[in-house]
Amino acid sequence: MFDKYRRFLLNRMTSTPEIVEDIENSLATEDETVKHSLHKILVCRWPEGNVELFETLYEYFGLMFIPHNFVASNLVTSFYTDSLTLVLKVMKMDFMFQYNRNMFSLDILLNDKTTTECFGDKITIDEVVTKIINQRFNEHRELNLTNFCNDPVLHERKIHFHKLVLLAHFKILMLRMGKETRILNLSSNNLSQVPSEILNFFIKGDLIGVNLSNNNIPSLAELQRISSKIEKLWVEGNPLCGDILDAVTYIRQISQKFPRLTELDGVPLNNHGVKMPFFKHHVNDLGNKTKLVIEKFVTLYFGHYDTNRLKLENFYVPHANFTITTDFKETAEDILKDPYARHSRNFINPVKRAMYVEKNKKRSYHSQQAVITVLNCLPPTEHDLSTFRIDVLQHDSKCLVFVIDGVYKELPHRLSKERFIHFRRTFILYYAVKPYNNMLTSYVIVHEMFSASLASPEIVRNSFKFPIRNICQIKLIEPDTEDVQTMCNIFIYYTKLKKSEAKARLIKVDWDIKKALKQFTYDLKSGAIHSDKFIEDDDFSDLSSLLEDELD
Repeated sequence: MFDKYRRFLLNRMTSTPEIVEDIENSLATEDETVKHSLHKILVCRWPEGNVELFETLYEYFGLMFIPHNFVASNLVTSFYTDSLTLVLKVMKMDFMFQYNRNMFSLDILLNDKTTTECFGDKITIDEVVTKIINQRFNEHRELNLTNFCNDPVLHERKIHFHKLVLLAHFKILMLRMGKETRILNLSSNNLSQVPSEILNFFIKGDLIGVNLSNNNIPSLAELQRISSKIEKLWVEGNPLCGDILDAVTYIRQISQKFPRLTELDGVPLNNHGVKMPFFKHHVNDLGNKTKLVIEKFVTLYFGHYDTNRLKLENFYVPHANFTITTDFKETAEDILKDPYARHSRNFINPVKRAMYVEKNKKRSYHSQQAVITVLNCLPPTEHDLSTFRIDVLQHDSKCLVFVIDGVYKELPHRLSKERFIHFRRTFILYYAVKPYNNMLTSYVIVHEMFSASLASPEIVRNSFKFPIRNICQIKLIEPDTEDVQTMCNIFIYYTKLKKSEAKARLIKVDWDIKKALKQFTYDLKSGAIHSDKFIEDDDFSDLSSLLEDELD
């Protein structure tokens, strides 16, 4: 029946009730011929582009459709669709639609082409999209819809998937995928908000992770809660990441929307938010495996470097090589006293090098113990990981070579004052396939080159803008009332101190409970804590040893 309308020009003059009835019957019977028929929509003197036209038709007629083969000219703009529902709606709306206070008329070339003529084989637009979706679903139960609208197959077949939410048109397909998908990747789709029309198909299934990275979500306010089951979330590369928020506030606000979150932007979080995505400044585009190794290394290495450098021993092989290069602008007398100068193999400035070598023999470091000894001689530090720039030079099955450029400050120590240091450290790591330090596999440092100089005033101004949290510390930063209460309760549980005394000790060490417990243990052993500071008279003979076990 539908064949009699082959290339039939349908408009206000040719439309009849009989044609309307035939189209309604065709929709009801789901005729195979209808599924493979494409209808040409023609718009006279359309002033805008294709996306504006598709959006206008969607809003005016109130239904979704997938356009094909859009062509624009000065007089007539056209595209194809397989949606008889759209054709029927246009007919009932008298072939007119409004845009910017102007009325535009539509003509329809009914049943103009078949899918075989357009695509080269007998396949519908729905079948093309279904095939692409199935290919983007992997064995890890991840549905990868990244940059979906620009999929090469859609582009090759001239199917204009102008916005991601068109997938909601494929209800049966989306319901099936929603039951099977655990990780949904929606990255690089120019989303300005969370696409609830799509996510509604997934939230009742096993979905635990959503990737919204590299979109156009403007603020955290737009990041509406998706599901209470979400454990992994990616939002980096959105304008919301440019908000003036410190890392702790950023994580706290996102965690309020996703209470079961354990991983943010590929970085694990714990209950206190100690681990966090603190730096994203990679010089080159890294693969997921390389990025994971680098971020774990940097987190652990510099966490120990700023707290307890003896624990860095396990990072180096027994025959590790290490050099320091410095160029500080001090007097000759200061150079001889400077710990960097005393342990440097060479100087950037040859004059300073000559002054030092006259009184000291050149030293080199070719063992694990020597490296740790040198590092322990350097002043205590605090690194600002947000300033780190990382350049990976090589990563393969045998080694990893990368350079870290950043800023740290030397904490006031004895007679020394606080200094800001601009550093560059080059690490050469080998992949140990045999057990090393009780680990089945590990990356270990074989060579390291350490260069340090005084930071310029501009670098100093742009560093340490936000509170620094170290992975090796259990410390509150700008705590609210609830955080203070929780930390005090934990400290009271271990020490049996009265609340006022517990709070005073925590404030004294800037809410670092690990430091507070160490100081408490020392004071308890030396008898410096009066009995009236405790909640009740208990036997504290075993308390100090218990705390030492906990601290270890």
